[in-house]
Amino acid sequence: MRKSAVLALALGLIVHAAPALAAKKRGPGKPTPARTAENCKELEGDKLEACKVVGAYLDLWKLQKWADLKKLTHPMTTDEIATAKKNLGEERHAMAPWYWAKDTYLLTDWKLENVEDAALGTVVINTTEKSYRVEEDGIEEGEEASYLVGKKQGKWFVVDRRGGGGGFDATSIKIGKKGFFDEPAEKPATSDAKP
Repeated sequence: MRKSAVLALALGLIVHAAPALAAKKRGPGKPTPARTAENCKELEGDKLEACKVVGAYLDLWKLQKWADLKKLTHPMTTDEIATAKKNLGEERHAMAPWYWAKDTYLLTDWKLENVEDAALGTVVINTTEKSYRVEEDGIEEGEEASYLVGKKQGKWFVVDRRGGGGGFDATSIKIGKKGFFDEPAEKPATSDAKP
């Protein structure tokens, strides 16, 4: 009788422990190495500077170093995130990856696809990304994203992110991000007048 009670207790523990063991998530794994140097090596000028900022931003995102990442986020974007928190009660914004890392997704790797000059002296960085999906406990590869980068008070900042690789057109930058950027340097005027 005693053996059967012990056996029943052991069986009960195994049955109740099995779902808990099965429910343990694998997680995103170890962060991949920094990718900025390899992704930006063939660029120059403003495109290089913009790539370095986005690269640092994405590499910090992988490491979940939110305080350092926030320093690369445009101050007016930070204000937009604060407004979202005030209005929604949470920081639900494309440029608040710390919000999404809790229960949606976390960036695990990225690759530069192309870099484009854009309106008002800005630069658009297009990437493909690999993310850990929290609910599914799996990795999603090949997600396209576009980042808008621009200067404010002479410093480069990441301004916005669009998933799906939709990019940013001139109107969305000129109207939607009015006041975000330093005035672009004027090109020297050519003199057509004859002496």
